[in-house]
Amino acid sequence: LEISISNLALIQEADIQTGPGFNVLTGETGAGKSILISALGLLVGERAASEQIGANNGNRALVEGAFDLSNAPQALEYLREAGFTIEDNQLLISREISGNEGGSREGGSRSAGSRSRVRINGRLATTSTLRELGTVLVDLHGQHEHQLLLNPDSHLGFLDAFGDTKHQKLRETVAQKWEIWHGTQKRLDELTRSEQQRAQRLDMLQFQADEIDATAPQPEEDDSLFEERLRLLNAEKLREAALLCSESLSGGETDGALALVRQALKAARGLEEYDKSVGAWAGEIESALYELDDAASEARRYSESLEADPLRLEEIEARLHRLNRLKRKYGDTLTGVLAHRARIADELDALSISEEELSDLRARAATERTTFIEVAEKLSQSRRKCSQSFGTTVVTELRELAMDKARFEAQFEAHLERDENGSRDGIDKVEFIFSANPGQPLRPLARIASGGEISRVMLAIRSVLASGGQGNKGGDVTVGNRVPTLVFDEIDTGIGGVTAEAVGAKMQQLAQHFQVFCVTHLPQIARRADRHYSVRKQSDDEQTSVSVTLLKGEDRVHEIARMMGHENEANLRHARQMLKDIG
Repeated sequence: LEISISNLALIQEADIQTGPGFNVLTGETGAGKSILISALGLLVGERAASEQIGANNGNRALVEGAFDLSNAPQALEYLREAGFTIEDNQLLISREISGNEGGSREGGSRSAGSRSRVRINGRLATTSTLRELGTVLVDLHGQHEHQLLLNPDSHLGFLDAFGDTKHQKLRETVAQKWEIWHGTQKRLDELTRSEQQRAQRLDMLQFQADEIDATAPQPEEDDSLFEERLRLLNAEKLREAALLCSESLSGGETDGALALVRQALKAARGLEEYDKSVGAWAGEIESALYELDDAASEARRYSESLEADPLRLEEIEARLHRLNRLKRKYGDTLTGVLAHRARIADELDALSISEEELSDLRARAATERTTFIEVAEKLSQSRRKCSQSFGTTVVTELRELAMDKARFEAQFEAHLERDENGSRDGIDKVEFIFSANPGQPLRPLARIASGGEISRVMLAIRSVLASGGQGNKGGDVTVGNRVPTLVFDEIDTGIGGVTAEAVGAKMQQLAQHFQVFCVTHLPQIARRADRHYSVRKQSDDEQTSVSVTLLKGEDRVHEIARMMGHENEANLRHARQMLKDIG
């Protein structure tokens, strides 16, 4: 919804209100369009460097982004599972970059070290968390690291998204059957990884349980024993002190405190006969007398209860020794020891299984695995049929994107054998292979494709999936790799004319299903934008800065004309007509 930038490279301050559909960024080469793409990259976890910090706000740069997650179910699910609070499907991301303390600027350079602080909906988060969130939030294509197509693990999801309803139901069935079998197999593996190990584990756990049960510790029992031990060790000192307290209050050879308080109370009651106001504090003296009398009695009883008890002291020392031994072995506290005992009980229950139960578990796991393999093989057959149509359709799209000789296929790795496990996705591994020019062999995308080629391949794939895939009229683009925002940087490299018109039309079509950002130099693409931003660089004798402006009306006409080469009258008329044709 919005990107706010402060002191990032040449951008001093910028607040960019973005919208759904097709958003285009244009400007002269070197105007700073890449800074905006870098800002968006920072919001989805790309690496931060101190060189990105500008010169206008100390040693700090800040990028903030507001997102509406109404059409981003994967992002919502990730955030909720990670414990973030989400209200009204709104997401706020803040990324602050600061140079290390002591970092210097010499000749416009900055020390390489930097620190990055991330906040997600106001809560501090790690960069790795932001990076994981970014994979389901924004796809950056072009000269950036965040390129989904370069990760072969994502290719199976693209291929499956092309499948029809029957194919999608097969995918769901395979995932369910794998989860069922995997749960049973995991339990079986735990029990049968080694009968000898299981028996040894059982013996060890039972020994620990018996040792703890024999001592039968109680929570905080050691604290009570430490207090009693301290009393017994100092019984004579305590008795003498308590006796002194009692005699000081009750009186011994001389009058104690109680006698003096009684005298004070008698005097106060005498005063009360002549002045009733004395009654309030006379009552306080009387209350104090009762409390001191009780305290004297308690002190006397306490002193009488104290006596040296060597046998009890020996019992306490022995008990503490046993408790400390348990704490050294099973927990720092008795609470920890008791928690360990509870865990032992759970594991003993899990490991204590009869041979008959074990045999039944083996049979069930084998049956569930066979069921999974059978359904997975049907899904594999469906995928191979789907891949032929998918490859053909992508190639058709590529031809309209100035890649007339391109070839594209989904390559399957060797079919997993029955003794292998597969995954919840089935038993297939798929990687897209590609050749841009005739005479070149098909090779993995990550090894041969340029940034411009990757962008156009992704555009072709997204266009195919957005059109509904195989048999999906209306387009079920929620299947597979559903990332709501796509960014294409310099997708128009090496094209022009009719091809540029085709790329623009494809981008506009794709923007009906996704939010699309595109950095372009071609008026044929820019004219189709729902929102058109101009990026301009300004310089004077002291500094250089970059500004971002949302273009409307004649300002947009002039920018389209500039992109044609000159803002002369002929190009202005042509620009107006181009925009009029789009409507």
